[in-house]
Amino acid sequence: MILERFPDLAVMSDEDKLVLMTELWENVTEHKSSLNSSELTLWVQNRWEEYQAHPDRVSSWNDVKARVLEKRP
Repeated sequence: MILERFPDLAVMSDEDKLVLMTELWENVTEHKSSLNSSELTLWVQNRWEEYQAHPDRVSSWNDVKARVLEKRP
């Protein structure tokens, strides 16, 4: 688990964690060329099929945001 390898992450504020998450996401998307078009199409198709089969397994952005904000001191 990542937190075991980087224990300082566990003590970061939620705000700092969200900033880190954003920075990591931006870094990943900069390197999106690692997936070719057909791999990406297949991935999206699989994710869509998974969603259609189990629509109850997703959370709206508002729900996710509310859960994060509930944990803030």
